[in-house]
Amino acid sequence: MEEIEVKRNPLGIKVFVVGKPDIEHMTEDEYGLFVSSLEMRMNEYLEKMNESK
Repeated sequence: MEEIEVKRNPLGIKVFVVGKPDIEHMTEDEYGLFVSSLEMRMNEYLEKMNESK
């Protein structure tokens, strides 16, 4: 697992991946989908954490 640095990270959340996506060569659309997918998964995780409290 490797930590990656994302361009826009207002929450300062550390992002780890298995393998390393080639962010530098993604189109803007691909990058947007990548970040949206991460955001969706983070929201799902945070919702589960809040439900378990």
